[in-house]
Amino acid sequence: MQYALINHRYAPFIGGSERYVQEVAERLVADGHSVRVVTSEAHDLEYFWDNKKRRVDAPSRESLNGVDIRRVAVRHIPMSPIVFQGGRRMMGELSRLPLSAGPFEQVSLSQPWLPNLAKEIGATPVPDVIVGTNLSLEGLALTGLRVARRLGAAYVLIPFIHLGRVDDLIARRYISMPHQKRLLRSADSVVTMTEFESQFLVSVGVNPDRIVVAGAGMTMDDVSGGSGSRFRRRYGFYDHLIVSLGALAHDKGTRELVQAVARLNRSGRRVDLALAGPSLSAFDRWYTALDEVDRVGTHALGVVSADEKRDMLDAADIVALPSRTESFGIVYLEAWANRKPVIAAEAGAVPELVHHGKNGVLVPFGDVGALTTAIERLLDEPEFAKALGEHGFRLANARYTWDMVYKRVTEACEIALREHRRKSS
Repeated sequence: MQYALINHRYAPFIGGSERYVQEVAERLVADGHSVRVVTSEAHDLEYFWDNKKRRVDAPSRESLNGVDIRRVAVRHIPMSPIVFQGGRRMMGELSRLPLSAGPFEQVSLSQPWLPNLAKEIGATPVPDVIVGTNLSLEGLALTGLRVARRLGAAYVLIPFIHLGRVDDLIARRYISMPHQKRLLRSADSVVTMTEFESQFLVSVGVNPDRIVVAGAGMTMDDVSGGSGSRFRRRYGFYDHLIVSLGALAHDKGTRELVQAVARLNRSGRRVDLALAGPSLSAFDRWYTALDEVDRVGTHALGVVSADEKRDMLDAADIVALPSRTESFGIVYLEAWANRKPVIAAEAGAVPELVHHGKNGVLVPFGDVGALTTAIERLLDEPEFAKALGEHGFRLANARYTWDMVYKRVTEACEIALREHRRKSS
């Protein structure tokens, strides 16, 4: 069978949705299918609206582990950052009015603007199943749906919805605009990360019979077995070490982590914070403006290799990602693969995975005091911290390996094919 998968970025970029699509694509190839991944040339997320940011260092077309990868160019109009961000803001505000989905769709198809996207999705061999992702850059997924309908292919959507807190009406507004709801309802099947996400989809009109809760996964050997001592020697970390993996951004809780570590160090407690991941411009500006004393203990390492990531996880006393924008949180699984305790934010679907006091500690998003207290408790109570990591290890192995997740995603593809045949008959 012919598959076309669409995501805004792909390997060699390392990120949550990127890893998810790569795991599914390569397993489809291993099962004998022909797989094409259509993605962009962006490395930095901000490249979608700012041509001064980085493109990925990879060819426009290549084969990786049997997957045909096609990277399409991003086009920028004059004053693109203002137009992009202003356009998203305007769409969010207008979505409160009783307007049709059509105008919203037209705007989103150019945010970001990838003129050759539809051509590469529908290229020969013609796909039998098209899989779109990411409701935050929904223009790509909408293009995939249009191509699927034109070619007579089944359409699967993996929206990776960031729900935020239940009372965060602004966050909900930007994932339930008229065109986004129509996209969700139009898919032949929808893959969600959690039951929490599924309940939200049902509330906006998605047929529950088309929803498959797949979750995300990890492969034990890929993320464990590193040398923590090697990592500590390399960077000179000899005290307590907190590790955070992911984009350095306000929504990820990075600012609060920096502030919590600064508080601990000012109080006389030696704590290091290792941040691994791409840094967004807003965080860079905020961090650069800090006084030197407020940066003590923080080390921004940028994007690290797979080997260094394993070393980093092995070295950690705590893995912290107090984010409000996680559709699932693969980082928590990776921490648990190394039997490490995690700190997460009590936001969105995360509490469905991280159970407070059982396999991790939950704190209110943005609460520096609560985050500081959580770190102190895990450092002061090593047996409690160890028990959290062990419980997480058992949970990850019991439900969240990539092989298990892949089976659930292929179930969604089968549902989509049946639904497409039913509509076509």
